[in-house]
Amino acid sequence: MKCFVYIGLLIAIVSLMGCATSEVIPSPQGNYGLSTESAYNGDPMIIDSSTPVLKYNNRIYYFQNQSELEKFRDDPKFFITRFPFNEPPKIVPPLTNDFGLRTNCAFNNDPIVVSQFTPTLQYMGRIYYFAHTESRRMFMEDPQMYVAKFSANKVPKIISPLRSAYGTKTACAASGIPILVGPHTPALEYMGEIFYFSDLSSMEAFKKDPQAYINKKFNTDQQSNKPLN
Repeated sequence: MKCFVYIGLLIAIVSLMGCATSEVIPSPQGNYGLSTESAYNGDPMIIDSSTPVLKYNNRIYYFQNQSELEKFRDDPKFFITRFPFNEPPKIVPPLTNDFGLRTNCAFNNDPIVVSQFTPTLQYMGRIYYFAHTESRRMFMEDPQMYVAKFSANKVPKIISPLRSAYGTKTACAASGIPILVGPHTPALEYMGEIFYFSDLSSMEAFKKDPQAYINKKFNTDQQSNKPLN
């Protein structure tokens, strides 16, 4: 009998440990006016005082109306896996190739230098660096807002190469090797500039860690990789 009681208590403890927490909270005043996406369907929206907000497993999610919030709350795992921006940021080690890189803290845009001790996250396939663990924790709680606050935090967007650039010479924004832009040239838009690449793997490397590439000499020499005449 005692054995069954012990097993029952153990199951109850494990169940409690695995329970997710959710709480409806007021819309954060500091985020009013920022653009984001609804965690329910991905629609673009602007945060204001009436925006329904849910804190689920220490992560903040925004909705266009109360009905969306309730549907998300009924099945959060479905919606979290449905959209990349809903997935929780993951703590990862800093990239060794970035040691010594001068970049900006993703929490407040302050300048930092990356080292083996730099707090790091991966979110939406991108690497983000922080000045300290507390700023990393706050980013993890509300990543969409910090991506919206600073242009350097944006995720590079895959686009088609500009027709006006066909036939022009430029340099691969990841390796610096000369390339000729054509209809099948991999391209990204980041911080208002267009970047071209020699192959898909180079594009993916830039997309994962754009701040490590954007200030390389072959990009700055060409004014953020605009095609040369």
